[in-house]
Amino acid sequence: MRRHIAGHAARALATLLAVLVITFAMTRVAYRNPAAVLAPRNATQETLDGITRALRLDEPWYLQLWHYLYRGPDIQGAPMGFFNWPPALGYSFRQQRPVTELILSKIPVTLSLALGALVIWMTLSILFGVAAARRPDSWVDRILSALSYAGLSVPTFLTGILLSYFLYFTLSTYGIRWFPSSGYVGITENPFEWARHLALPWLTIAVAEIGIFQRVVRANMLDVLGADYIRTARAKGVTERRVHFGHALSAALNPIITLGGLELAALMGGAIVTEQIFGLDGVGRLAVEAAVGGDFPVVIGTTILAAAIFVVSTFAVDVVTRLRDPAAR
Repeated sequence: MRRHIAGHAARALATLLAVLVITFAMTRVAYRNPAAVLAPRNATQETLDGITRALRLDEPWYLQLWHYLYRGPDIQGAPMGFFNWPPALGYSFRQQRPVTELILSKIPVTLSLALGALVIWMTLSILFGVAAARRPDSWVDRILSALSYAGLSVPTFLTGILLSYFLYFTLSTYGIRWFPSSGYVGITENPFEWARHLALPWLTIAVAEIGIFQRVVRANMLDVLGADYIRTARAKGVTERRVHFGHALSAALNPIITLGGLELAALMGGAIVTEQIFGLDGVGRLAVEAAVGGDFPVVIGTTILAAAIFVVSTFAVDVVTRLRDPAAR
């Protein structure tokens, strides 16, 4: 197990370094003259030259990468390099703040959005999947399958717009204001308002995810229910409820955990569409605004964050599934 963990950690570091180098190269190709993008509209040539020197854009690309990794821009003499401790992700010249500080200020919003949606879609997917597997090809199975296909077919942006229209605009016309249309309240400020403001974004993400996970739960449950030990348990008089939720579901959870970890990692990288629709100032919105505004240090930083979360999630899922599966151990 230790050898496996060490190998996984080495692959993770290599992956992050490769992502960093590729993203750095792509930003240099995409933004031909970053100084002109970051400077004010009526900037003088002297200002452009100053930004170019500060970003070291007048040096070869490999020296720029080396400086990004080990030093970063010279801002008040503070090291901003990736290999410093704590690791820094550069400096946003457009927002005049360190990239690490910017990302950390957005993570609570994205984390709240991702974890809340995860709880909703995993809970409902397991309940719906087990219900469909208990009565395959019944009217319950057909209805749940139709709903899952509908959730998969409708684009996320359309789901968000429809939920906003029916649960915010329509209810507001009758004086019912259960769900705000946008905004965010921290959980430490007011837990109830935190949940109320995130309810519609949670549902928007959960609708699409339930369509995937419910089918996965159903398929895995049907495979497990055909196993010999399940027939043995039924022959011993074990109740159907315990057979489904105790034996079969426990054995079918590993693929669900794996898929759930990967989906959570994708959301933590930024639920861009959902954040834009509901005005949530999270990592996804930060990345989009940085890409549009030419703030390439923020683009690099958010990309590395997404890659790091994906690598950590993959590692965590691998460890959990191995601990749950004696054969894997």
